[in-house]
Amino acid sequence: MRGRYNIEGHTAFISHQMKHYALAFLCTFFLFNGYSQLGGNSSYLLLDLPSSARVSALGGKYISVWDDDIDLAYLNPALLDSADAGQISLNYGNLFAGTRNGFASYGVDKPGIATFAATMQYLSYGEFPQRDEFNTDLGTFSASEYVLNLGAGREIDSLFRVGANLKFVHSQLESYQSSAIALDVAGTYRSKNKDFTIALVLRNAGVALTTYTEGQREKLPFAVDLGMTKRLSKSPLRFTLTLADLQKWDLSYTDPADIGRIDPLTGDEIPVEEKNVAEKILLHVHGGMEFLLGENFHLRLGYDFRRRSELSINDIPGGSGISWGLGLKISKFRLSYGRVIYNQSGASNHLGVAVRFSDFRKAS
Repeated sequence: MRGRYNIEGHTAFISHQMKHYALAFLCTFFLFNGYSQLGGNSSYLLLDLPSSARVSALGGKYISVWDDDIDLAYLNPALLDSADAGQISLNYGNLFAGTRNGFASYGVDKPGIATFAATMQYLSYGEFPQRDEFNTDLGTFSASEYVLNLGAGREIDSLFRVGANLKFVHSQLESYQSSAIALDVAGTYRSKNKDFTIALVLRNAGVALTTYTEGQREKLPFAVDLGMTKRLSKSPLRFTLTLADLQKWDLSYTDPADIGRIDPLTGDEIPVEEKNVAEKILLHVHGGMEFLLGENFHLRLGYDFRRRSELSINDIPGGSGISWGLGLKISKFRLSYGRVIYNQSGASNHLGVAVRFSDFRKAS
């Protein structure tokens, strides 16, 4: 994972101390390498949803931008620093078929100890009609999931930070309930001139505390993500590349309906098309780009190769996998909007607002 990078003159930037941290992260990576749940094989997928409008607009996996946005610390707690203290952030996402996602976060700094963030995220699936086996109307039932999180980040030196999130997850689907506890650990390095950042995050390592049904223990969506961000010198452009779900090499999906199909003319079995090496690499890739047009206006663009591969309609991919948004600062409020295109059938919209209480005290 760690080594020598050669991005626009940034070569040999990893110090002797940094190499020791890298070795620790690599050991942890291999320790969890067999713990590789993905979609369809785990529960509590709320943990994989983008937490904010900004993250949604930039491809959903945005872990390596080191600035004063407390929303980013939920995906990478090592980004928490004193600039997040006193900041409160609220986000809302309108997903599909009445599904709604909300997120709130608040930061506190304890000098000499760490910067902390308390967050809550919820996912509401709405209400559903309830009937028995005789089609008797029994009213309605609801389904929802919640995450309560305490994050902490602290400085190791002027270039390197570490952090951790401790999460309590609760899911209620009609009368069935399940809960779990999860841990994230992260490290982030930023170059001296602050225009290049690299981050490694191990997310959602944990266990179920209670289960929907007896004897069936739910798994968490454990993941290993590596992100790199580069700000071009004398340019408003900032690029981010994230390699997600590195705990598993092959993320390709095979439709069970395609297995064992027979050609009606020849009677031969139709071979299932497999992804080549390049396609398997791209399934890990999330890209993002920000146009920093001054302090008060940002344009954002993201791309998720895996989302496009899995959700686009054959021969009519449209904008599947693309996301975009913008950020505005109006007075003391920072507003964000993100739109995520899943396929031809629709997209989701996300709104966010953040404010720092100390800004009001300064004004008074």
